[in-house]
Order: sequence, then structure tokens, then C-alpha cells
Amino acid sequence: MHQVEIIVVLLAVIGIVGALSHRLKIALPILLVFAGMMISLTPNVPQIKLEPDIVFFIFLPPLLYIDAFESSWKKLRNVAEVIALLAIGLVLTTVGLVAAAIHAVVPNMPWSAALALGAIVSPTDAVAAAGIAKEIRLPRRTLEILKGESLVNDATGLVAYQFAVAATLTGAFSWSEAGRAFLYSGFGGIFAGLLQGWLLSKLRTRLNDKPVEIIVSLLSPFIVYLSAEHLHVSSVLAVVTAGLWLGWRSPTMLSSEIRLHASANWETIAYVLNGFSFLLMGLQLKPILQTIHSYPAQDLILWTVTAALMPVLVRFGWIFTVSPIYYRLRGAPRPGWKRLFIVAWSGMRGVVSLAAALALPMVCADGSPFPYRNLLIFLTVAVIAATLVFQGITLPSIIKAFDLTDEDHKSDEETERKARLFLSREAVRRVDELARERKIDMEDPHLQRILNRYLDNTLAYAHGDTHDVSNGGTWHLLQHESLISQRKVLIEIRSKHEIDEDIFRLLQNELDLEEAQLAREHTNHV
Repeated sequence: MHQVEIIVVLLAVIGIVGALSHRLKIALPILLVFAGMMISLTPNVPQIKLEPDIVFFIFLPPLLYIDAFESSWKKLRNVAEVIALLAIGLVLTTVGLVAAAIHAVVPNMPWSAALALGAIVSPTDAVAAAGIAKEIRLPRRTLEILKGESLVNDATGLVAYQFAVAATLTGAFSWSEAGRAFLYSGFGGIFAGLLQGWLLSKLRTRLNDKPVEIIVSLLSPFIVYLSAEHLHVSSVLAVVTAGLWLGWRSPTMLSSEIRLHASANWETIAYVLNGFSFLLMGLQLKPILQTIHSYPAQDLILWTVTAALMPVLVRFGWIFTVSPIYYRLRGAPRPGWKRLFIVAWSGMRGVVSLAAALALPMVCADGSPFPYRNLLIFLTVAVIAATLVFQGITLPSIIKAFDLTDEDHKSDEETERKARLFLSREAVRRVDELARERKIDMEDPHLQRILNRYLDNTLAYAHGDTHDVSNGGTWHLLQHESLISQRKVLIEIRSKHEIDEDIFRLLQNELDLEEAQLAREHTNHV
């Protein structure tokens, strides 16, 4: 089967599984992994190899970028300390304890190889976290912590991975060099992301051609990723930082038309890339199983259980011991055990861990085979299956059983209503101001129609009512100016952190759609 035909078949599988996911109410990543495993074990099906370079360059940058682009500076800042504890402290602790456990149960495994496995499985996966979170309703603050953690901890895990692999290849390791490299990689990646995000925002502000702007938008994560790689800094942190910067700047950087088209394109691309990453992960099962026949079954069971349980146990231990200490030192109310349990149970691993395992070198510097390479890859698959599949399937039931009330969600609804009220009042003020400037008869039926529409909205949002917002009115200038004025108010209250990013993007999208509809109506009447 040719590569093009394989891609078409895989796309069809993603579409079919996507429809089943919606119907069965099961998270799409889990079903795709299962589908990939079943296809992989089917006789006479050609093996499809997952190249690590494809994951690290084709899948990871755009998926990290779009998650960061749609995230909120304010939310991440509010939970920055918690994210740092998880993305750095927990990751490094997991590296050490998983390595110690595997080194203890696998005879003669070198410490460097055991540390490589610990580094591979230590970070939770941003792609998996986003995919699972879209299918279930997590408490808002919990979701912010999990998304922030998964965006940052890949950098910590991959730096630890590089040093563990280098130590295995050469037999030498320096703690001081590792510390310096970690700081350089982390802070260098953040600086590179900020600089490139700023340069890209300046470039994209000057672009007026829709196809060119969308192409630049699609290239942005790859440009940042490759630049960071050449500078030997964290490409993960660079892409995340640039995505956050460009996401914050997008309201003043892009026109409404380009923003609508780019958003639709990115939504499709993210869906397809997510689908391919999880499907390809499942397709690796058969070739990986074929590499471990030389090990006794009872030993494999012990090693698999150890590798699968240790990351989960370490995460639970960290969250239920370090979190209470942190909140006590901060003088903040401690979250209930149910919320802590959900954070601990939500540590899914995914395609990045598998790509790192597959990227392990075949031979060491002296020409000898990389120790236990096939076993490390198999154990990585075991960890992914235990966390992504088992935890992902059970998480919705646990959340339902805990019956957690999301107070943040209620607060967001009130914040959204107030923001809509501000916009409607601003629309009325601007339309009235323009009508008086142009000496328009205040009794004119066209003007009254526009004013009544915004007045109805104002009254509805002031009293908390809900109703459909129509696109009535035919006077292009008044409506266009009211949209510009509303957009300025929306950006202003966002800059003051009076609304969060989700509400801002919802209202911005509504204004963009209204402006697009207005433009079409105006074109039809000209």
C-alpha cells in the first residue's frame, strides 16, 4: 500500500472513530489508541512506523502552539506556582523514583538507562490532556492547572532525557553541567519564544493579504521550534511562550475576517494532528511486542506492573504531601481531597513519551547496543496504556461520582453577562453619538431598529435574561462603528483582567461573525 493510500485510510479511520466517540461519549484519544492497537494486531496489515522526528517536528509544535494560543496569561499566572511544583518538582521526582524502582527489579540495568525511562514517562502529555479535557467537564481551576502543567513539563522531561541518554552513550555525567544546561535551556527557550512572538506579531500586523497571513500563522510554530532547536534551548517552552504572546496580541494583530478563517483552519488542523498522533501510537503495539520475546513472561509482568504503577503512585504521593504544605505556607485554603484526587488521577502520558522512547539510540559511543532499548520502549507503552486508557476511561465516572460544584463556572457566567452588558451599552452610546453628529432623524425607522436591538440586549443582560441575538438593521455605517466601539471596550476590559480568555474569545468571535455578516449584507446592497 502506497503512503498516500495509507494516509487516506488513516484519515477515514479518524473520521469514523470521531463519530463513534461523539456517539458513545468516550474521549476520542482513548478510542483512537484502541483502534490503532486493533489495526496493528490484525493479520496482513502493513506495519506503520512512527518516526520520532515526525512527532517532535510535525505534531508537537502546532499542537502546543494552538493550546498556548488559546490559553490565558491571567489563568496561568494565577496558578504559576502550582504549575512550577508539578512541571519541575514532580517531574524530577518522578524521574528519580521511577528509575530507582526499575533499576531495583530489572537485573543489571544501568542507572543511566533506568533514568532514561524515568525521564521518558515523567511528563504528562499536553496533547493527551487537551484531548481528554475536551470530552469531560473538569472543575475550572483543576483544568487550568493540568493544562499549564502539560504545556511546561515536556521541557523538564526532555532535558532530563537528553542527559540520561548522553550518560548512557558516554558513561559520563556531571550534575553541575546538567544544572547549567537545564537553566540555559529553560530560560533561553522562554526568551527565544518572547522575542520571536514579538517579531511575528509585528510581521503579521503588517500583512493585509488573507492567504499570506494564514500561511504565516500556520508556519509560526515551526519557525519558533526550529529557531529554538538551532539555539539549543527548549523548543517546547519557546513554542508555548510564543503561542501565549501571539494569542494575547491577536485581537489587535488580525482583522476579523482573517481571524475567523485562521481559527477554522487551526481547528481542523488540530483535530487531524491529534487524531493521527493517537492512532499512530496505537499502531506501534505489534512491532513493539515483537521485540520482547526473549524476556521471561513472569519477569515482564513484574517489570510492566512496576513501570505502570510507579508514575501514578509518585504523582499521588507528591500531590497529597506537597500540595497541603504549599497551601499552608501560602496561607491559602487547601483544596478538598476530591479535587486533589482528580489532579493526581489526570496525569495521562501520551505520544511525546512514545516518541522519546523510539528516539533512543541503537548503539552507544563504543559501538555496543543501547542497554535494554527494546524493553524501555515496551515499558513506555505500558505506562501510556495505564495512564491514558485506564485513567482516561475512568476519569469521567470519578468526576460524576464526586459531584464537584464548579464555582468558577458560575462566576464565569456572571462575568460573561456583565461583559455583554458593557458591549450593548457601548453600542447604544456609539450609535446615538453618530446619529446626532450626522443629524439623522431620531425617529427614522432604520435608526430605531438598530437602537432597539441594542437596547433590547442591554435590558436582557442587565436582568440576566437570555435570548437570541438577531442581525437586524440595514445601516452599515452605524452598525460598523458600533462594532468597532464594542471591540475597543472588549479589549479594554480584557486588558484590565476583568474577564478571562475564554469569555473574551467567545465575545470576540461573536463580534467577528456579526462584522462578517454585516459586510456581506453591505456588499449585496451595493
